[in-house]
Amino acid sequence: MLTIGEDVKKIEVFLRGFDAQLQDYRRLWTDFVAPFTYQEVEDIFDSEGYGRWSPLEPAYAARKAKAYPGKGILRREEAYFKAATTPSHSNSFADVGATELVLGVRGLEYPAFHEEGAGDLRARPVYALIPQGERFEERLRQLGEKWVSEEIAKGEKR
Repeated sequence: MLTIGEDVKKIEVFLRGFDAQLQDYRRLWTDFVAPFTYQEVEDIFDSEGYGRWSPLEPAYAARKAKAYPGKGILRREEAYFKAATTPSHSNSFADVGATELVLGVRGLEYPAFHEEGAGDLRARPVYALIPQGERFEERLRQLGEKWVSEEIAKGEKR
């Protein structure tokens, strides 16, 4: 038989462990947010920046159409696209911490120029457009709720 004091201590231990569990977002990042973000980036490429990217200069567009038929803006050789949408790609970057997720591309110089624009190169942002997707905030809320629900269910099984 347990006394009320011992029961309260067990509850306190459980709550401290559960609180610590909800302070580490790594599974939220890897299982929910990163896959969603990779899909958002793919949508940005496929829609050419949700239709916001400047068109290619006519002379370059003509040369590109001959050398790389059917390739859209920023998709000439697919290196940037694949690095930005495929976590296992050698140029893909992911830094997953307890409270922060950083995704990006490494080892390619030109994505930074496209993100900001440089000289005659017009800005064609990818990462800056992620939070501007029409479903971004709502989807993040849904993913966060699902993660919390799963974490609560795991905590209850202990």
